[in-house]
Amino acid sequence: MTDKSTFVLKLSGIDLDNIKAGDIGRLLNDFCKLLGDDHLYFESIYSGSAVLKVKTEPEYYTDKIETLNSNLASKALDDIHKVIRRYSQTFTDIDAAIFASRSAVNDEDMDLVHHIEFRKPLSHSFEQSETFIGKLLRPAHGKDDTDHFTILLGNDNNISVSVPKGLSYELAPHLESLWRFESLVKFTGTACYEIQQGYTLILKSFNATGFEIIENKATAKSWITDFVSYGKSGWQDDDDPITTWLEERHL
Repeated sequence: MTDKSTFVLKLSGIDLDNIKAGDIGRLLNDFCKLLGDDHLYFESIYSGSAVLKVKTEPEYYTDKIETLNSNLASKALDDIHKVIRRYSQTFTDIDAAIFASRSAVNDEDMDLVHHIEFRKPLSHSFEQSETFIGKLLRPAHGKDDTDHFTILLGNDNNISVSVPKGLSYELAPHLESLWRFESLVKFTGTACYEIQQGYTLILKSFNATGFEIIENKATAKSWITDFVSYGKSGWQDDDDPITTWLEERHL
């Protein structure tokens, strides 16, 4: 047991000798910023991977942890990311983490408090023909040759639709019907999606090439009542078939 509390920034997959002295200084400076410089003292920098260690009095340990957590979205962490990312081009197995302990002496007895995700998320964009049906919320006239309409989908998500001026003029006579009688508009066009890490699919843009006005004669409730009544589908036993159907459709 030690009479000081300890914080460690550890880089594995790279040795201390492989890191420029200036970058070690930058890492130490930004590490201290994450923790807050007050009541913080330099302890050591040593190999065994690359380890930077600072200490504080035990009574400040909880405050330092709270400061660290509140600073994880700060520029100091971004700067640490940049340094590590640069070395990761050569040392592909490099990894980084922050450890801490109120009283442990040995590094292996310290607790992991933050794993540093320094790699930029991978993303991939693609386009495909798409159709969206929704309730028109608001139009916005663009200064260029495109207007922008916002529609509410059946899953309560809003999407922005880019509409060429010519198509916008064709849609204009139907606006009263869309608002007064809550008719729906069916846009067809080209959607651009981005696949992010974790296979999250994000709609980046949607450019309409055509539309159709759909009179809102049937409610979702009456439609789903007819739907679940067909055959022994098991839908009859679902307490909320609309939500289940939307989830299965990923809407």
